[in-house]
Amino acid sequence: MRFFKKDFKNKNLIVLDIGSQFVKALLLEINEEEGRGNLLNWTKEKSFCDFEKLSLACQKAISRIEKKTGIKADEIFLGTGGDLLRGVSTTFCYKREDSSQKIDLAELRNIVQKTQWRAYDRLRKDFSSETGLPESEARLVNACVVDIKVDNEHIPNPIGFEGEIISLTIFNNYTSRENLEKLLQLSAELGLELRGVNSQSYALFHGLGAGSFKDDVIIIDVGGKVTDVVLVKNKGEVIDIKNFNLGGHLFTKTLSEFLGLDLDDAEIVKTKYSKGEVSDSAKEKLDKLFSSNISSWFGGIKVVLNDFYENYKSTPSNVLLCGGGSLLPGMGDVLKKKGGFKIKIISPNEITKITNKTKLQDVSSLALASLATESPKSNEFYSLLKRAIRLIQT
Repeated sequence: MRFFKKDFKNKNLIVLDIGSQFVKALLLEINEEEGRGNLLNWTKEKSFCDFEKLSLACQKAISRIEKKTGIKADEIFLGTGGDLLRGVSTTFCYKREDSSQKIDLAELRNIVQKTQWRAYDRLRKDFSSETGLPESEARLVNACVVDIKVDNEHIPNPIGFEGEIISLTIFNNYTSRENLEKLLQLSAELGLELRGVNSQSYALFHGLGAGSFKDDVIIIDVGGKVTDVVLVKNKGEVIDIKNFNLGGHLFTKTLSEFLGLDLDDAEIVKTKYSKGEVSDSAKEKLDKLFSSNISSWFGGIKVVLNDFYENYKSTPSNVLLCGGGSLLPGMGDVLKKKGGFKIKIISPNEITKITNKTKLQDVSSLALASLATESPKSNEFYSLLKRAIRLIQT
């Protein structure tokens, strides 16, 4: 099972952002030495739950973008939401027998494998509880070392250091066996070499600076039909992702039924409302129309936050908002008034590894593109994690 190609330079990459409402195809030119990507063009197609229709939509999006640019892609990176790809970080601490002995590769490999086995035991139980499927159906997709501490000091790479206590935090993406097989089949049908698979939510955490968060935060990505909620505590020692099936499409549908418009025209009106491009009287009517939708959406947020509180005994007061639905005026207001949160809308300019030569403003898609620019070759833990996943799932 191969999720990453080891090396590339100045290659053209398709980032496929598979959302609940749309599939976006982004074409990037990547230079590994610089660790940056140039976004050359993008397009989108309607997304589908049916695999065959989804595959055709992805093929159509890729074909269109290659035709528009005259550039043929070499590789593909798949990103998807929490409805398909789940994720959680796991931290374990290990007491060393001899604190004066320098940590070597063999010891680190052993610690990574032990951490992954324990993490896998935990996430299989979570997977079964969340999906109702047997634990045996859970599959690891990929993993990333988020944080390492030696005697409570953050260390990028512990090899060569001395110490008594090693604390290792690993983030794992996981899904069902069926979903994993579909993702791999999708990659095969698209005829491009698979560079990676990752979740939109982890991409947001990574693209916004990963462990550089000064405060604990909640990242809320309001998608078309699904809202993803990411809890980040202790600069990434805790990353937990949950979602619920309400997003911006609910408002579009409500508007469509109220005004007797088709969904495309209703989406245009909703976008103008979000940008403040409607009259005061129209805004007042739409505020009232959407009030019940906003209450329902906030109800989903409260359920997720209660789950977080039960697991971690506290939740942050800072919220970072993104996604098309987050631009609706009532979203931030309800979080401030009923939730007491401090709200910040994430700007596309905060995804700094991507030079955006287009008009794309979708933060989640840009974050996926940013994550896709990284070469596994630059990550010293890549081979250790890859080996641990292979041992666990064979």
